[in-house]
Amino acid sequence: MDKCIVAVAAWDITLKHQMTSFMGISKERMPGLFCQRLAEGIRSGRISYSDLNSIQYNLPTEIWLVIKGKSKAAAAAQVPVPRPSKFRYCTGIDGAFQIPASQNCPLSGYAHY
Repeated sequence: MDKCIVAVAAWDITLKHQMTSFMGISKERMPGLFCQRLAEGIRSGRISYSDLNSIQYNLPTEIWLVIKGKSKAAAAAQVPVPRPSKFRYCTGIDGAFQIPASQNCPLSGYAHY
């Protein structure tokens, strides 16, 4: 834990500022709390090795919720309900295409308007 705190304290000022803003805490508390949340996330199983790999590829991961201090229940409550699309996808001779959701896909595979 001490090595993590020393490493985080050595980050450049811009990264430290961004992380304190993201976490919503003071810059004095950030290194210790960051490392504590990271360690607890790994210990509890909320952060896995694949989560760490996902960050490198900008894929969604729960690691940011752990660092921010959000519980799993709070994270689930924040997921927005997907809106129904105004379009539907149809497959045709030339490939996939969209039509308004109020219409049915043409049987012939062509979209005639």
